[in-house]
Amino acid sequence: MSKSTYLQQSLLAAYTRGGDDGIISKLSRVKEKGIRYYRHLVFNIVSDGVSNAYPIMTDFFGEEKMKELVHDFFSNQKCQNFQVWAMPKEFKDYLLQYKKDMMERYPFIPDLLLFEWMEIEMFMMPDEVMPDYEKEGNILKDNLVLNPEIQILFFHYPVHAKHPIKISEQDKGEYFVLMHRQPENKDIIFTNLNLAVVKIIEALYHEPLCIDEIQKLFSPTSLEQKEEIKQFIREALRSGSIIGFQKNK
Repeated sequence: MSKSTYLQQSLLAAYTRGGDDGIISKLSRVKEKGIRYYRHLVFNIVSDGVSNAYPIMTDFFGEEKMKELVHDFFSNQKCQNFQVWAMPKEFKDYLLQYKKDMMERYPFIPDLLLFEWMEIEMFMMPDEVMPDYEKEGNILKDNLVLNPEIQILFFHYPVHAKHPIKISEQDKGEYFVLMHRQPENKDIIFTNLNLAVVKIIEALYHEPLCIDEIQKLFSPTSLEQKEEIKQFIREALRSGSIIGFQKNK
């Protein structure tokens, strides 16, 4: 690439990001109306991508405020990812790094950004190799197999359960959320967790276990705890966070 071509491409990129009218006169053989339309088109693609990635945040701030944030991001951040669907992650990282005042005013925003972005990241992730398992089994005797397409998220604010407008400083605490990709239809499902269930998920992550082995994690286990464990496992089998039962060797 010649130096003049590189310069023209750099100028075009700078105008597209920032909209500085002074750059237009430095661009060779371009029509001003066309170049303005081009910038408007590219910005709309970026803005729509961000709004679609963060619908709850867009609803909270409003479209105008979000466009202001997107313009600031697009003007100052040289996006590195060539995939449009992945670009909103750079928007998230940009806000976390450069919008400290916004994070102080709305301390739940980091959690909300993570919550909304992770749904996209998991939906787009490469398929994991599924372990051998049986769909049918004995919930009381057979080893349970965990879905490998799973993550546990930790939040300081209940962004998974409350709209941001209803979140206050009194909500600050410790929240665990299980996120998994449903094996059949690839829907992303979020489930609120307590510390006991987190312990179960972590144990199953290492190896398939039966209910008796799971209950030993909480020894001594009360009758109420045993019923809670069984209820969680039934729900996990239904939702697909536990995909089934280990095949007998």
